[in-house]
Amino acid sequence: MTFLFDRETALIQCGNGQYTIEASDVYRNPTGAAFGGWVAAIMARAVENHPDRTSPIVSLQATYIAGIGPGEVRVESKLLKSGASTQFWRVELYQAENLAIVGDIVTSNRRPVDLNYQIAMPEISPPEDYPRLEPVPGQAPEWIRTYDQYIAKGVPFQVNDTPETIVWIKEEDGRPIDRISIISICDVPMPRTFFLSDEFHPGSTVAMSTYIYASAEDIAAAGSDYMIMRVTGAVVRNSKSDSRVELWSGNGTLLATSNQIGFFR
Repeated sequence: MTFLFDRETALIQCGNGQYTIEASDVYRNPTGAAFGGWVAAIMARAVENHPDRTSPIVSLQATYIAGIGPGEVRVESKLLKSGASTQFWRVELYQAENLAIVGDIVTSNRRPVDLNYQIAMPEISPPEDYPRLEPVPGQAPEWIRTYDQYIAKGVPFQVNDTPETIVWIKEEDGRPIDRISIISICDVPMPRTFFLSDEFHPGSTVAMSTYIYASAEDIAAAGSDYMIMRVTGAVVRNSKSDSRVELWSGNGTLLATSNQIGFFR
């Protein structure tokens, strides 16, 4: 079975770390620009597909210089340095020969050690105890419907006390997670402005960093089950806002965290 996410992020190899892809119509925002999580997934897949990669992706830092519109996207991935266990990569996305996105990716093989600590996972009830996020037709992007979400904390387009939100989330079609989809899922949360006002404030992500702590065994154990996503924000002012994402497996393993800054009007 070919899942929607895999179909929409499939790259065409052109040799020497270069690829092309048609910008997805499914993973597109109402502004016409591609969903940032799709863009990050494309960068990660370009490295994952590279024949010189020797280890799994552990981090991605993306700078969104310009939006990705409809049409062909050219992807270039380059190995900057390779060590005994860690590799450093640069990925660039072009559209109409203009540089649109720049990403720096680290891949590494890390060994287990005696130290084992993680912050506490949110204590919430099972998904069925909460309301399901139901996007309003014509007002939400199509890609929102590719994720199944139940809202445990935080109601969008209302004045909440804080911009913190907690949801249960998984791929709607049952696709098991992997490192590529983890990177994409970490950009699913709505802007924090949506939880501090009942008015719509359009905005966009400027820079995003995602860090994966999960081992291959952790990812396999998470499978296609619901995960817990907690999102907090430290600042929403001066037309800038941040967000911090924590993504947990249902069995209590912190899979990844992500940070980003965005501008809004």
